[in-house]
Amino acid sequence: MKRTRRNVLSNATKLSALLAGIGASGAVSAESYPEWDPDAVYTGGDRVVYEGSVWEAQWWTQGDEPDTESGPWEELEEGGDENDNENDNDADNGEYPPWDADTVYTGGDRVVYEGYVWEATYWTQGDKPGESEWGPWEEIEEYDDGDDEDDEDDEELTASFSISTQFPDPGEEVEFDAADSEGEIESYDWEFGDGTEASGEVVSNAFDEGQYDVTLTVENADGETDTDSVRITAGRPSSDEKRVVAYYRQWAQYDRDYLPRDIPYDQITHVQYAFARPEEDGTVTLVGDSHGQGAFWDQGDDWRGVDGGTFAEHAAEHDDTKFVLSIGGWGDSEYFSNAALDQENRERFAQSCVEWVDRGNLDGIDLDWEFPGGGGCTDEDPVCDMDNIVREGDQERFTLLCQEVRDHLDDAAENDPDRDEPYELTAAVSANPDVAEGVEDGMNGLEHDKLSDILDFLLVMTFDYRGIWSETTGHHAPLMESSDDTFEDAEIWNAEYALQYWEDQGWDPDQLNMAVPFYGRSWTDVQPPEGDFGTGEDDGLFQEYEGDGADASGDGSYPSWDPAMGSSYAGVWEWFDLGGDGRGNSNNVNLESSEWETYFDEEAVMAWSWNAEERTMISHETEESMEAKMQWLRDAPYGGTMLWAIGGDTYEGDLIGTLWNTLNE
Repeated sequence: MKRTRRNVLSNATKLSALLAGIGASGAVSAESYPEWDPDAVYTGGDRVVYEGSVWEAQWWTQGDEPDTESGPWEELEEGGDENDNENDNDADNGEYPPWDADTVYTGGDRVVYEGYVWEATYWTQGDKPGESEWGPWEEIEEYDDGDDEDDEDDEELTASFSISTQFPDPGEEVEFDAADSEGEIESYDWEFGDGTEASGEVVSNAFDEGQYDVTLTVENADGETDTDSVRITAGRPSSDEKRVVAYYRQWAQYDRDYLPRDIPYDQITHVQYAFARPEEDGTVTLVGDSHGQGAFWDQGDDWRGVDGGTFAEHAAEHDDTKFVLSIGGWGDSEYFSNAALDQENRERFAQSCVEWVDRGNLDGIDLDWEFPGGGGCTDEDPVCDMDNIVREGDQERFTLLCQEVRDHLDDAAENDPDRDEPYELTAAVSANPDVAEGVEDGMNGLEHDKLSDILDFLLVMTFDYRGIWSETTGHHAPLMESSDDTFEDAEIWNAEYALQYWEDQGWDPDQLNMAVPFYGRSWTDVQPPEGDFGTGEDDGLFQEYEGDGADASGDGSYPSWDPAMGSSYAGVWEWFDLGGDGRGNSNNVNLESSEWETYFDEEAVMAWSWNAEERTMISHETEESMEAKMQWLRDAPYGGTMLWAIGGDTYEGDLIGTLWNTLNE
């Protein structure tokens, strides 16, 4: 710390000391001193040049000529030019004595103490330099003994190294260069974390897929050592746990009163914020108004924040959960084709992704383009009220877009000294092979071989198999085919088939996540079966219904055709209304009442509830169906599950608790 000279205090102290009869003598520095001026006032310690000599005032004086007779002046250096003091050569060479507690020092005396040159500002004995800001010593400069060779010998031993890449592909050679290490180093020893070792300043090693802690140890001739380390991630990070990827809808903060603070982070591995959207020029913006975006990050306005912390704030706190921004979705994929159209737009899109990752303290990006090659929103859909832009070649450009985002994310991770694994890049894809491949729009299909190398994993949307667009009621998220299903494509209209399809396209099973819904779909005015149609019983399953739109589906948890008001499709029932007491101003259904009966289809591994009096059927999950699905998934080779959406669960977390405990405990 720099010591500041307090002139008022020190001059007063010097004067009182001198008046008490304390003499002063000391070394002359190499400074230039002013000529003596008979009109100037001098106090003890002040120095002047007079008739070729350097003089130091012993106490207050004015008008007294310096001379060797008794008086206020003491001659320090005789003869010579005022700017050429021969005795100052010792100071130039750094030859000041070390401070001694028993020695008496007076104003102007200099010593060396703890690597610095100090000058006494008045009489002192036993006061350590720098011990007090108000003490008798002033720090002058760092001490230099002029021995550069000794400085090198005393240089602190520090291990440090650079690497060619922190996130190599499996089998790729990684170079480690310890040239940044400091000190007189005798040896460089490396441990690569895979059981192999090496020696030398520059070494290389190739790693199998996995994570490895690489350690460098440097040693000097005295046997002193220092270490530095880094974590290498080769290929995709893996975990002993099955993935549990939960979507958080930004609009859940409204009617559902569900905020980032309410997410059960200890029962999920990933949480994905829904949604951001691509714009026409390829930039990425968050959906919702500025107030709604306050759930994602702190924009510096208190009125736009959310209680309990934003998504970004929780991302900084929960190291064991990965936080991801999902871009697109059913209603916000309109301009994905534009974002992928040319290199300029792809780069702009990828750079926006990196910027949002930085703003949100995120671990990755999820691309929810619904869908490359068509099959998504049209202006005939009341949810969308617009047509997604679809172009020939979108599927090939989707690959290019994914690669651009991957490159940008990898560069960002490599340049982040606090990150020890790459950012993740995932995609949500259709469970319907025709939609996924763009068959209905005459497209050529996805480039699975390239995409499977670029993306970390897929979220296969194995729900919404049935709805008011179907000819009959049915399971909207069946795990397997039901023998009673009357649909001609029932054998492929289930999660088991969808996962096998994607595996058959060359994807590693560990890259595939099966989706489960935290909501149900309903039909009203359900007609009794004729003969043995469906189950052959009037229980609501696989039966025809009448009506269109809301007239066919019933109200749902938040009955509105306006997406801003809650569930964007009538007939969508959140689980908190089916298995709990509702949330906010929701439309609660008491399935435990005598009007309702709940069934479980062991073949399809799916539940449904039936109200014979109202002729209403709801297809939904229960704790029983969730447990059975997770038992199947736990024993399957697939990577995990995805759920839409975490805000649909009960206050008690019935579904997510069953899901997590069955899958990972």
